[in-house]
Amino acid sequence: MIKFRSLTRSVINLIRLPYAVLRYRIYGQTDPWAYQALVQLFCGTGGRFNDWVSSLISVSSNPLTFPSQVGVLGNLNNNLLTQHTETLRNRGYIVFPGALSAEDCEKLMDFALKTPAKLRRMDHEPEDTPTRLALFDAANPQAVRYDYPTDTLLLHPSVQALLADHSLLALAQSYLGSRPRADVLSMWWHTNHQTNPDSEAAQFYHFDMDRIKWFKVFIYLTDVGPNDGPHKFIEGSHRTGNIPQSMLSQGYARLTDEEVLAHYGDAREIEFVAPRGTVIIEDTRGLHKGKAVDGNSRLILQLQFSNSLFGANYDKSKITSLNNRYLKEIMEKAPDVYSNFT
Repeated sequence: MIKFRSLTRSVINLIRLPYAVLRYRIYGQTDPWAYQALVQLFCGTGGRFNDWVSSLISVSSNPLTFPSQVGVLGNLNNNLLTQHTETLRNRGYIVFPGALSAEDCEKLMDFALKTPAKLRRMDHEPEDTPTRLALFDAANPQAVRYDYPTDTLLLHPSVQALLADHSLLALAQSYLGSRPRADVLSMWWHTNHQTNPDSEAAQFYHFDMDRIKWFKVFIYLTDVGPNDGPHKFIEGSHRTGNIPQSMLSQGYARLTDEEVLAHYGDAREIEFVAPRGTVIIEDTRGLHKGKAVDGNSRLILQLQFSNSLFGANYDKSKITSLNNRYLKEIMEKAPDVYSNFT
């Protein structure tokens, strides 16, 4: 009976989705029911629906051309670009130690210490908890997670340089199989305000499903040891059919370590203990989480590149001042790549 209901729901979602895409093209927003349909179709097909739609996007996509493929990830010549793309497809992640310069790390740290951040609501707090802003204080953190405003991040020269980085854009285009779209941009602290994991701070295993296909760029801005909230990922869980139906049937849910490791085993759990400046590229369709902090607070910057902005709706942000000539050039040449920020 459960399988029949799931199949019926998938068929209904497939029938309704073309109408949802039409409305998205007209209004630039995804209807809430359409986003839920995307999540349900991923869960019902184990990712096959996303693969099919991505192949359609690839056929109709007009790829970007780059004067070079050099950037924060190094010189991605064609052989190396192919190698990294295959690694991402197989493992779901790549690590680039020391990719971001110490100078950029210092500038972003200075920004984080001088800019008020939003204190994210914690599990034990009511849903109507009012928004709170505060400067981060390592000696006395007031919440598990501090989130910085995207509009302000977009003004930072180091962030603009990363958005225009040829190596990141080239790898995104190669992996996505289509013209990349700069998408979710965020920066946050994970603190030792409490040592128990908090679901609102994404400290339980989960998969992302905001878009059809994407990858995330995580950049450590502090040294991250085993007690400092390292990012964790289940290797290979991003591949189609690699999340068991027993987990997918729960929908967009947080999963316990016990449930996840009972299925995958300890060997497939990757813990990213690494120095500041490390860049982690990851397909977060796979299971992942941030470990609860028991030591020093962790600061992380995240960029995302997607093959479409259809999916979850985020508050629109704007780049109100351009201070990077490479970003300006790409925005003039291909404004659709940054349409989420313009």
